[in-house]
Amino acid sequence: MAAVHATFRSQNHRPLRQESRALVVAISVLQLAMIVLVWLLALIPMALMALGATVFQAMRPASVKTPSTAGS
Repeated sequence: MAAVHATFRSQNHRPLRQESRALVVAISVLQLAMIVLVWLLALIPMALMALGATVFQAMRPASVKTPSTAGS
């Protein structure tokens, strides 16, 4: 366990490299754009299928149902 503790401790004392604020913003924007793209790629086919089903259902002739006469 002492070796693991020493390794962990040595990693904590490494100097941290400062990244530019513009780089952090650019990476965050790219990550957000990728998330939006994945969502759109998942949602657009579902929306088109739902629209197609609605149009198909609207174009079908309405079936006329006559009320059944009880006691005939």
